[in-house]
Order: sequence, then C-alpha cells, then structure tokens
Amino acid sequence: MWLLIATAAVFSVTQAQEGGKPAPTTESPVTPTPFSVGDFFRPYFWEEHPNLCGRLPEIKVTDPKNLDSWEYYKNINDKPHILYLTEAQCGTCQTNAAIAGQLNKVWSESRPGTDDKSVDIDVYVFNRDSVASARKFNMMRNRLDRRFHVGQWVSLHQDNDQSGVWNSLSDYWVDNTGPYKNETSRFRSKKNDMYLVDQWGRMVRFLRDAILNRARKDSAETLLLWRDVVHEVMFAARDRRTVCDELQREQLYCQIPGQWELDGVSFQSLRRGKFLSILVFVRADIAEFNEEGFLRDLIDLSLRWKAPRYVVVVDSVPQSRQRFGATKMYGQNRNSDVRILQDTDNMVTSKYLAAPGDLFAVDSAGRVVGLIDRANLRDPNVEKQLRGWYLNWNPDCETFLNL
Repeated sequence: MWLLIATAAVFSVTQAQEGGKPAPTTESPVTPTPFSVGDFFRPYFWEEHPNLCGRLPEIKVTDPKNLDSWEYYKNINDKPHILYLTEAQCGTCQTNAAIAGQLNKVWSESRPGTDDKSVDIDVYVFNRDSVASARKFNMMRNRLDRRFHVGQWVSLHQDNDQSGVWNSLSDYWVDNTGPYKNETSRFRSKKNDMYLVDQWGRMVRFLRDAILNRARKDSAETLLLWRDVVHEVMFAARDRRTVCDELQREQLYCQIPGQWELDGVSFQSLRRGKFLSILVFVRADIAEFNEEGFLRDLIDLSLRWKAPRYVVVVDSVPQSRQRFGATKMYGQNRNSDVRILQDTDNMVTSKYLAAPGDLFAVDSAGRVVGLIDRANLRDPNVEKQLRGWYLNWNPDCETFLNL
C-alpha cells in the first residue's frame, strides 16, 4: 500500500500540467509576499542564507575506495540546477528527490496547453555523511532508477569525510540571530535543504524544508506550490534575470563593497589617481566573455578611451582557471592597460554578487556609482553612459559622494 502512495506522490505534482487538479498539500501559516523592487520580482517564501547570490564552493565528491572524484563545476554544464540535501533512510526525502527528477524530465520538454515553460536543468542530490544514511544509499539509488524511473534525471552522490559537501555548504556564521536578535550562530545544513543555482554556480534561492509536493500560503486566499517556486526561478535563471540582479542594486549601489586584493594587488592601489574604475567579471573558458567577446570589446574600449582604470576579474571555476594564462597573454599582446586578475575561490565575484559579463563603475573612494548587468560594450549607449558617470558622476549617488 505505501508503495502505491509513494508513487502517486511523485506523479501527482505534475497533474496540473495535464489539466487535472493538484494533490492535497500541506499548508503553513500565511507568509506575506515581499514587495516588488525594480524590474525583478522578489520571490515569495523568502528564506535568508549567508551566501545568497554568492558562488557555491568548489564541491568535490571523492570515493574513499579508489579516490575517484566527481567535481561540481566540471559537471554543471552551464545550466541552471537544483542542489538537494537528503537522508536516504528518510522516505519523504526519497520521494522528494524523485519528484525533482520527474520535474526535470517534464520541464525539459515543451508541453503545449500547459502553464509550464520549457527549461533545461539538472538535479544534484547529496546524501548525508552518516552511518544510517550511507547504509541506505544504494537502496535510494535503486528506487530512483527502478521504481520511480528518474535515475537518468537525478545525479545522486554520497557525502563523506573527504568530501564534506554538507559542511562546505554551511560554512558560515549568522549574526543577529536568537530570540532577541543579538546572537551569532553557525548556519547548519539540514535534510530537505534545496539550493536553486544559476548556470554560473551562483545561488539565486535557498529553500529550507523544500518538499516539492507541498504548498505555502501566498495570501489569505491563495496557495502556491513549492514546485512552482522552483520552476519560476529556474526559468528566470535560464534567461539570466534573477533576484540577484535586484539584490546587487539593493546592497551594492552607491555603497563600498569593501577592500580586496588578488595576485598580491589591491583594488585600492589600482584605483589610485583615477576618477573612475571599470570593474568587469568574465569566464575565460567561454567565448562570449573571453578574447572572442566581452574581454575583446573591453580592451577595444580601453584603447580609444584611456581615462578610467580597467580591471578584469576572471572566474575561478576550474575551466576558467585553466585558460587564465592565455587570457592574460591576450591582454598583453593588445598593449592595453587593462589589468587582468585571477579570482580565488570566487571571493571577489561573490562579494559583488556577480555573474560573467557584469560591469561595475567604481569611483576613487571605492563606491559603486554604476552597474550594468551583462553589459554589451558594442552598444554606443553603454559607452555614453560610462562617459557620463566619469564626467558627471551619478546623480543617484550624489548624497553618498558628498559624505
């Protein structure tokens, strides 16, 4: 009997796509939907995470028997994806992983007559490093493959002491916690934690207790399914328009993100003597952003307009690191003054909540006076805007500039 119930739970979550009614769901107390800010809608069911919109660490799952490793950044294939933390002995967790795999399968195909839009994603599931969970790992893998038939849609991995995936994802301290908001506590991973991640490895949403066939109150009258939350975020990530673009403006616009240095060179020293510095982020292994695209356009701009300081931060994912030397050599061969630096553990990239192609205009004090997401440097209006920030500053930041 429980087998039939579990199987029904996996596929009931997709009934709405076929025109049927969704299965009964668990309701929680009313969670008000935050207000919309700018062009990007603040996701409902907002859950804070210390690394929200930062890059995930370089996760590596190592098999202790043969030391073979599965590396996260080498397998995400530049696609939006889900990271799900599970305990294999938990029946709800098994079913939830199966639902994620079924949704991955459904969303990968265009479905005329439904509300779902096609989006190609991946699902990565990490089983907890505990005796009870490890003992049931093979059972969970077999059930995903043979019972729920989603084995090829879910990438299942066993965490261990050498890998430390759960610990890596929770290696943060949270301030202003506790009943009186005056404590500092460790952020800890829990089963059913779900990370919604864009194609660059930037965490754009965090869901705690993310049971995909449950719903939450969006208002006193309406319910929204968790699976709809996930679908909206994955679709937005595919189109490179996520809540991180909104948070960049909230947290960085007209602010000083803090001092940093790479390759022994501080950003403060690079800005010295310049009214404006243009800071950009690139992936050296992707033609759209390296010497065949964005970086080439930036160097062209630097050769015809030498007034600002130009600084390029190269993403530190393994594929990008491997091409850093060639990228730096290209800049030298062009005889440009563009400074190309290699990020470390995506420290600077996370500080600016940045994706490849993001551009920040920074004044001499380190304030972000301008921000362009996925800048097109071939657009004459972009160059005009940059020159305007150099000559006239940014009126939005005038109050901050006079401090």
